[in-house]
Amino acid sequence: MSNGDPRAATPRPPGTEPTPPGPTPRRLGTTARTWRLGVAGAALVVLLVAQLVPTSWKNTNDWFPLGSLSQYAFATNPNGTVRSTFITGTTADGDEVKIWLDQMGIGVGHAEIEGQLQRIVDDPELLAGVARAYAWRYPNRPPLVKLTLKRTTKQLHDGRPTGEETVEVLGVYQVPAGGVK
Repeated sequence: MSNGDPRAATPRPPGTEPTPPGPTPRRLGTTARTWRLGVAGAALVVLLVAQLVPTSWKNTNDWFPLGSLSQYAFATNPNGTVRSTFITGTTADGDEVKIWLDQMGIGVGHAEIEGQLQRIVDDPELLAGVARAYAWRYPNRPPLVKLTLKRTTKQLHDGRPTGEETVEVLGVYQVPAGGVK
């Protein structure tokens, strides 16, 4: 018994469940199903070709997200080394500041620097764009007079850093007096 309501105690006959409000769902027709399967198949072909073709020319991520995505193509040796590049700036006041390589920092991503690393090492003047972005992003901070591209190398043992870390300078860019244009 339930609160004295006779309707609550009476079960519904089978097959008389209430229908939800709204339009009755319809099944897709043959043409609609064929069209959707064709689009899905074409998308898969584009993704497959985009993974294979650029790697035959040059190992690049310029086609992202359709490129080779080579950064995911290998595993790190658990007893090897891990390298990471970063940039520091020296202000006119003589302070060293870390340049945050992301969209919230200066708008240049870490992967963009890593992807062009050899070009930047060969021609440190390419860091002028980083100095320009820093000046634009932080107009109220002391201006940069020098940018230094560095790389840390950490030794791993069983996949964990051993504490041994070396820092090497890969390139230095002196910002011209008056800043970069």
